[in-house]
Amino acid sequence: MAQINNPLFSRLTRKSSGQGKAGFTLVELLCVLAIMSIVMATSWSSLAGLMTGSSLTNNAYNLGGLVQQAKTAAMTQNTYVWLGFYSYTINGAPAVAVATVTSKSGLATDLQNNNYQVLVHPLTLKNVVLAQSTDYINKLPGVDNTNNADASQSAYPFQLNLPGQGVVTFSDVIAFSPDGSVNLPQSDGSLLLEQCVGVGLDASPSKTTQTVAVQIHGLSGQVSIFQQ
Repeated sequence: MAQINNPLFSRLTRKSSGQGKAGFTLVELLCVLAIMSIVMATSWSSLAGLMTGSSLTNNAYNLGGLVQQAKTAAMTQNTYVWLGFYSYTINGAPAVAVATVTSKSGLATDLQNNNYQVLVHPLTLKNVVLAQSTDYINKLPGVDNTNNADASQSAYPFQLNLPGQGVVTFSDVIAFSPDGSVNLPQSDGSLLLEQCVGVGLDASPSKTTQTVAVQIHGLSGQVSIFQQ
């Protein structure tokens, strides 16, 4: 009978006859571990990106909902409502608090005269920072980049007690009139009607790659959300 010198045949023969145990070599195991590490690293990077994008989108829609609530309150109560932003950190991570206050006497000058009260509990947007207008004006598709006024152009802030932070100053204030229009408070207490008012949010720490914008149309108060 002719002898077969094929290594694979010899290995299978030894296994079936009980002469030896077939297994992986150390080099083979190291190769498998290296491949698994690469796959896991790639998968985690993609998953982290998806989680960041999802959180950023949720924050944008939460802000959009608060804007709608402020506009509705101004119209139904026939008063003025102001929405402001405060940037801080929670356990080392960036966050933005959004507060909404309403006029006590129904006058546009009540913000300047400190005659206002809290409308709803401040909303906390976690793991985001306020974006510069240049981060979204010419970068996000669909944004009205010809008539947009960023909320940072607002000239009159307000103060409010924020749990865990004390009395803080909310800036980038947006004003809602009784007719539902959107304005930016001026330094003299007057309101400037804008065609569009925008607020941008950057994901952190990857703020240079993930941005969303909430744009509010001045006359109608309609809210639009734009993202990459």
